[in-house]
Amino acid sequence: MTRALALLLAALLTPSCGLLIDGAYLLSGKHSYKDVEQRRPTGEVQTLPERRLVFEGPRVHVVCEDVTRGVDRVWSVHKTYENQGGWYQAHWLPVILEGAIGIGLAIGFGSKCGDPTSGVSCELLYATIPFAVDVAYSLIRLATIRPPKLVDKSLTQPHTAPHETPSANATTACEPDAELVATASVSGGPLRLPVDASGWISDADQDRLTAFLLGYRDAQVALYGGGRQLGVDLNRCAFFRARGAADPRHPAPGDCQPGR
Repeated sequence: MTRALALLLAALLTPSCGLLIDGAYLLSGKHSYKDVEQRRPTGEVQTLPERRLVFEGPRVHVVCEDVTRGVDRVWSVHKTYENQGGWYQAHWLPVILEGAIGIGLAIGFGSKCGDPTSGVSCELLYATIPFAVDVAYSLIRLATIRPPKLVDKSLTQPHTAPHETPSANATTACEPDAELVATASVSGGPLRLPVDASGWISDADQDRLTAFLLGYRDAQVALYGGGRQLGVDLNRCAFFRARGAADPRHPAPGDCQPGR
């Protein structure tokens, strides 16, 4: 009996996840913030040149296009919320997690302690009390914490920006001096590969580019033309992953596989 009471006392004094959530809430600010971007079409359109790298099989291809997009009026709404007695819906975590653990322990101990040959004492069931207490506490908190209240709202200065989805694409000739430039910190100099008007580099240059990117782990490739970079910039792993997605016969190197 003394042992059972000791277990019960320890269970009641065990810190609970629900109480820890409320403790963290009390130590933190009672306000939360949210920024929401808003967009509205202006009715205007703009057409700008865009350049990107794609793969057709294992070969890299520069796509040169004039892309037409609608122009949006963009602003952000900064909202301030006041929490109403706690973090709303946060106590579902201990209800689900500790409820599952407590039920699992109760079933496991209960099924074993009834068997005299198992050597498992039914007093171990007292170990499930902290979980039951915390689940009950968290259920009460779920019922008493109200949704956060919006107490302030402000708007940022609006600006214009192109819509994400283009409305029209027109293929154009690439710049006469367009070239793919591969660089690495210890390569001794960039590898420059001319791009023809259709966006292709020669087969020999395809092989040179692949060998360069395989040889330097910090290598990257960019598109230049007209004396400036044209917005295309890929590191070696992004390059090989895109090639592997287009042609599974050429998977990315091991150090570029997901999770590495």
